[in-house]
Amino acid sequence: MTPEAFSPPIHALPEPLRGSEAGTFAADTVARRLPEIARRAIAENDLDALHSQEVEALASEIGESLLTPIDEPEAADAALWAQHVTPYLDSTWFEAPWFFVETYFFRRLLAATGYSQPGPRRRVDPFVYQKQLALDGALGLACRLGELTDAAALLRAALWSNRIDLSLWPADSADSTGPIDAALNTDGGLLVDDLATASVSVTAASSIHFVLDNAGSELIADLALAAFLLEDGRRVKLHAKPHPTYVSDVTPDDFAQTVDRLDPVSPRMAGSLRNALAVGNLEITSHPYWVSPLPFWRCPSDLVADLAGADIIIVKGDANYRRLLGDLHWELATPITDIVRPPRPLLALRTAKSEVAAGLDEPTIAAAQSADPDWMTNGRWGMAQYVPTASSNSVLA
Repeated sequence: MTPEAFSPPIHALPEPLRGSEAGTFAADTVARRLPEIARRAIAENDLDALHSQEVEALASEIGESLLTPIDEPEAADAALWAQHVTPYLDSTWFEAPWFFVETYFFRRLLAATGYSQPGPRRRVDPFVYQKQLALDGALGLACRLGELTDAAALLRAALWSNRIDLSLWPADSADSTGPIDAALNTDGGLLVDDLATASVSVTAASSIHFVLDNAGSELIADLALAAFLLEDGRRVKLHAKPHPTYVSDVTPDDFAQTVDRLDPVSPRMAGSLRNALAVGNLEITSHPYWVSPLPFWRCPSDLVADLAGADIIIVKGDANYRRLLGDLHWELATPITDIVRPPRPLLALRTAKSEVAAGLDEPTIAAAQSADPDWMTNGRWGMAQYVPTASSNSVLA
């Protein structure tokens, strides 16, 4: 019997990652990365004086200040965010759980730039400059991937393309990785390799859901895989973010713009996608849950019902992986099937950019630690983890 939800982990929940943990990537995010992202939004957008001041005030607030409510009572998500924020109003940015702090920051940034308010900047993506650069640089990848007809190779490209993350490495920075090399990498450290099992499951499926992550090269790799699957008459549903977040996360607008840009560089891929959209075999959707601070086991019932219609769910990227694990301090060797207990088989494709993981054996952990002290956060190490449907009679320990 199919479970009615993403079942909770079978173990007691460990503590969440927090920015107050000195020397961690979470601490660096709160102290440095989030203020930098806010100030980059000022530099890369034509903000008026008021919105510039509001963004700068947000950047200056991050750190030891107490969290505050999101002051947009007219917004469609106001009630949801009031629920999300209330438990942390006595916490600083460093003290609250890191995953909450990041999702909260990006929602605050939208308010500060005017995205979610009436006026000339309503629904103007504050990250459009970065996304455009990333897409421009990734179009060559479409030429390469659009001709592939091997599911395993396309899954591998979908995994390694996750190395490109604009919230960590802006598209115009010296640290930005070349999208073609990143997506076609087969030499990096694959910490868990369930790609052979996943390839069989994906090609046998008639309905595949993708929980998308980054725009640019990663979205192109995901669309190349989707186009390949659609050519055999399968159904594909893409789950995007309802509004901009994490700088490069895919929204429905990003999907539409990417397909438009594919026409001259990969007509086969673009044609497959457009034909599938026309007949209803391809669908792009979004849900407020994907920009919430909630773990997968608190996925709302309407979204669970949607995902349960898939034969397999492909979950892309580091932030979505953190959501799968609740962004908690699990022991790295904890079986992932003890934590991730989905209503349908699930494949997590991720390059590691945060200090959270599960399902790693001790020799793998030791080898990665010896080879690379930053293996958990630098995006050079990958995981392809296949999780079967959770048993409906498992209970929370």
